[in-house]
Amino acid sequence: MKKCLFIGFLVLIVLISGCTSAPDRSTPQPTNTQPMQTTQPVNTPPQHTTPPPAQTIEVKIIYFSFYPSEVTISKGGTVTWTQKDGEPHTVTGSNFNSGKLTQDQVFKYTFNEAGTFDYWCTIHSSMRGKVIVK
Repeated sequence: MKKCLFIGFLVLIVLISGCTSAPDRSTPQPTNTQPMQTTQPVNTPPQHTTPPPAQTIEVKIIYFSFYPSEVTISKGGTVTWTQKDGEPHTVTGSNFNSGKLTQDQVFKYTFNEAGTFDYWCTIHSSMRGKVIVK
């Protein structure tokens, strides 16, 4: 009896697996046979374009640390620090200082010069971060 049930179960599995099918991949897909065209003739000066919007990166202040502790941003970009800890913190660098931030307060700073900018929390000296501006 068990043997018949087992064989019946196997037959059922085979039948069910035969009912499902993969999508038909034998249909050819259309291809583009036209030559590529350029948007400007060869000897025209380039058109003026609007620069992309300035980049913004968010750093969270959480668990007595800056996360992420190191970010890279383009010149003219802004870093936004959001304070998520219950204890107050600062975001202090040689060119900027947030003052004391309490929970859910935000500090933003726009970096207009290339370089590496270290920053820290003046209340908790072990909290350190770095912004690399390219």
